[in-house]
Amino acid sequence: MARWPYNHEDLRAMYAGGRGNTTARRWARFWAAVHGTGAFPRRWVTLEVPGRRSGRTTRFPLGLADWQGGWYLVSMLGDDCNWVRNVRAADGRATLRHGRARPAHLVEVPVEERAAIIRRYLQKVPGARPHIPVHRTAPLAEFEAVAARYPVFRVDYAPAPARRRRRWLRLSLAAIVALVVLLVGAVVAAVKLQPVPSPLALPATAAPPAGTLDGAYQPAPGSLAGFRIQQTVLGLTSDVVGRTADIGGAATITAGRVTDATLRIGLLALTSGNGKRAPQFDISLDTAHYPDATVTLTQPAPLDASLSSGAALPVTGSLTLHGITRPVTVTLSIRRDGAGLDVAGSVPVAFADFDLAAPQGYGAFGSLADHGTAEFLLLLQPRA
Repeated sequence: MARWPYNHEDLRAMYAGGRGNTTARRWARFWAAVHGTGAFPRRWVTLEVPGRRSGRTTRFPLGLADWQGGWYLVSMLGDDCNWVRNVRAADGRATLRHGRARPAHLVEVPVEERAAIIRRYLQKVPGARPHIPVHRTAPLAEFEAVAARYPVFRVDYAPAPARRRRRWLRLSLAAIVALVVLLVGAVVAAVKLQPVPSPLALPATAAPPAGTLDGAYQPAPGSLAGFRIQQTVLGLTSDVVGRTADIGGAATITAGRVTDATLRIGLLALTSGNGKRAPQFDISLDTAHYPDATVTLTQPAPLDASLSSGAALPVTGSLTLHGITRPVTVTLSIRRDGAGLDVAGSVPVAFADFDLAAPQGYGAFGSLADHGTAEFLLLLQPRA
């Protein structure tokens, strides 16, 4: 759990300042529902306690530590943890749910008695290990040094009447939970393991410059363009990338300056990183009504005479997308390649600037950013 899909740094970041971020809260709601079913061993429970301000029932998925015949709750986030403050405000009255709700009184353990319980807790509850700075096999003295920072509560359950165990129900719930976990794992694996094309950049090698620099140029086969949008799924981020080779346009160089340049990107031919159609781009860019994007140079740009090492060239132009034209400033990487030129660059695109619909997200599981990047690699050759 601590290594994949989230490492220790990821897990600590989810609870920066002792409070869970959006991803942590999503996982907490999920595991609170799972633990409450009783599908997992009885160590895993959902704590239900009234909110100290709202009075509404709050739920927290927690792991119990068993020690010398008793069960204990440990706050891996310390005194300022929300459930700790709620339990104290409720004078220890709470409910632990594991298949069924069991009223309990949570009794805070004195600091001098906590060390062994905290060590047992780290041994049995892996998710707490990134948050408590002591290894689970460390000597007891190291736990005594930090015990004051981590509240511990003994669970005193109220007597419960004997009841018939519905084994078939628990098995059914366990199967459902296992299926959900597998599906979530598959989504995470798809996000984390799916290869994402690198940003477009100049080719690794180029032929020695040949011929004059001045003249008219056009994109040659091998030129690419596309869009890149960041997605977040269950706290993991990656890029959704669409690429197309449907590129047109022309550029003119006169007296060592780019005096005229236009790039047309055919959006209908956008495909995702695996070569399939990219419906998210079709919807967001409204390609049915606006099949092309156009980048146009609006001010002449002087060139270095040699351009042998991939010079950086800032240019001023405009981007037309979704029928709307906006000014843009782009820094190009440009290099001579034989008789031609290799040019790579990117343009940030805020969807709202072009009246574009925000990309459809993944509901509670994740979202797509409201901005992206248009990128291109042009292999320009002299026009015949």
